[in-house]
Amino acid sequence: MKLNLNGQKLATICLLIVTMGACNQDNSSVSPETENVTAEDNQAIVDETEAVFTYNEDLFGGFSGAREAATTGTDSTGVGMRPLKKDNCATITRTQANGVITVVVDYGTSKECDGRKVGGKMTIQMPLRPATNASGLLTQTITYENFQRGPRTITGKHVVSLVLENGKLVTKESFTETSITTENGKTILFNSTKTRKTDTKGTPLNFSDDEIVITGATTATGSDGKTFSSTITKSIIVKIACKATSGGFPVAGTIEISRPEKPKTIVDYGDGACDRTYTVTTNGVTETKTRK
Repeated sequence: MKLNLNGQKLATICLLIVTMGACNQDNSSVSPETENVTAEDNQAIVDETEAVFTYNEDLFGGFSGAREAATTGTDSTGVGMRPLKKDNCATITRTQANGVITVVVDYGTSKECDGRKVGGKMTIQMPLRPATNASGLLTQTITYENFQRGPRTITGKHVVSLVLENGKLVTKESFTETSITTENGKTILFNSTKTRKTDTKGTPLNFSDDEIVITGATTATGSDGKTFSSTITKSIIVKIACKATSGGFPVAGTIEISRPEKPKTIVDYGDGACDRTYTVTTNGVTETKTRK
């Protein structure tokens, strides 16, 4: 059958065709949900909180046993305070007043130094002597002000406590009202709590085979403005023996990331091999990533 179409009808049909085509095109090109962004934001939190904890620990030569006494006024023989680790890029000061030691690591304005970006300030305060009650052996309160030792900066409050649990030393830490500014200038806001235990693998005098066992949880607003929470569902493992290759990156453990009305994401750091790879799984789709 032959159809006679006037100009108006033809224009209407053409418009419908174009509209339908546009709708189909829009449906097929909808950008993926923010699973990858959220997982990357969570990884940035893991990386940055681990980095500042490790730097703080290295600054004092460790955070347990006899080393704890060195941070609070005397070394293991009671001769005096152990020297702080030197940092060629920062001005480091240690003062003492009213029973409190204050250590300031000040990089000043952002700059390149020793092959990395540095800037801002970290202030650590702790008692001159450990507490004699059950509150713990030592507590540090740390404030970060645009503190930078790499591509990101961190601002916020960090409390680290050394306590005894079942006769063993355990480190507990929390980050409150903390922000990370990412490499591309976006902001991640978060609160986090962690517990660290050292597994000596049955050889307490051999530190090289030690494993750091980490548990905890985080709540955050990601760089895209979306809220999420993450929980370590299988203890994160950092192997001392892997530091030469993994740089302290987790080698085992899983994290579950949850967002309102979105599918959960599972981050898996592997089977203990000394590498910097991990997988991110959402809705049954798994992507393998390598941390640079």
